[in-house]
Amino acid sequence: MYTRVTKDQFEIRDGVYIHTPTEAEFAPNPSSEGLMLIYTGNIGSKLASDELFAYAEVLQVMNVLWEEVSRNHARVSEAVLVE
Repeated sequence: MYTRVTKDQFEIRDGVYIHTPTEAEFAPNPSSEGLMLIYTGNIGSKLASDELFAYAEVLQVMNVLWEEVSRNHARVSEAVLVE
């Protein structure tokens, strides 16, 4: 049985989204939608904590988080241009 993936399990460092339990890294390419570099870390492997994460779910939550962060950055950029 897989462990539920949540947004609070991710950190963003230098534009790289890191799923902290598995150490998986996702580096989205903002100039090419849907394209990213991926290091799968320990996704699919049982961790020392007995947790097991599904690749598809980790990727799905990372995409949701990326879209939220991207929308927020776009709003900030638009606000700066208006000022």
